[in-house]
Amino acid sequence: MISVILPAYNEEKNIGPTIDEISNFLNEIKKPFEIIVVNDGSIDGTAKILADYSGKNNIIVVTHPKNLGYGTALRSGFAKVNGDLVFFTDSDRQFDIHDLKVFLEKIENYDFIVGYREGRKDPLWRIFYASIFRFLSHLLFGVNVKDVDCAFKLFKTHIIKSLPLFSSGALINLEIFAQAKENNYKFIELPVKHFPRQYGKQTGGNPKVLLKALFNIFLLWLKIYKFK
Repeated sequence: MISVILPAYNEEKNIGPTIDEISNFLNEIKKPFEIIVVNDGSIDGTAKILADYSGKNNIIVVTHPKNLGYGTALRSGFAKVNGDLVFFTDSDRQFDIHDLKVFLEKIENYDFIVGYREGRKDPLWRIFYASIFRFLSHLLFGVNVKDVDCAFKLFKTHIIKSLPLFSSGALINLEIFAQAKENNYKFIELPVKHFPRQYGKQTGGNPKVLLKALFNIFLLWLKIYKFK
């Protein structure tokens, strides 16, 4: 069985179609599944929509009373998985779930598989920030991958559960790679399609957010390599 984790924050126009698309795809390929949606303190209509899905068609809803961050949402999802495989993606419909088929075909030979956005359809500022992030990931952590933050990743469950993850924000992706590197886990990168966001707002454009992220990268380096 595969456990699909969907972090969601203010995705009232996206979350329903995302759940439906994933459910339909996994039913088509006859793959047993559960979908764990983590509502990370949404203040729009996301909770109301999820109330209609909760408990139906293998849908599990985890609710954070307030926004705790992307990393915390993922960790809450990881704690609930029952499948032997764990897949996580975003709830904003910027990925094509059909790309997961190739991942499932190849996962037997790897500990985990990660996507990289081919023809990334994000604003230029996000792509610029990503280039800085990729440089620092390689410089400080020895992590050399095409797309660290790509939210399209498949793991064998025992692998993701073996990592003592602690990041509360988006740095959880880098932390996964850094800790996997320390454990010599084997992975492969595969291209995935990427689409522009149609509904909702992207976060992270404020220069203060970038500065905070850079500071947190340094703190992550200290926690992993200096205080372990």
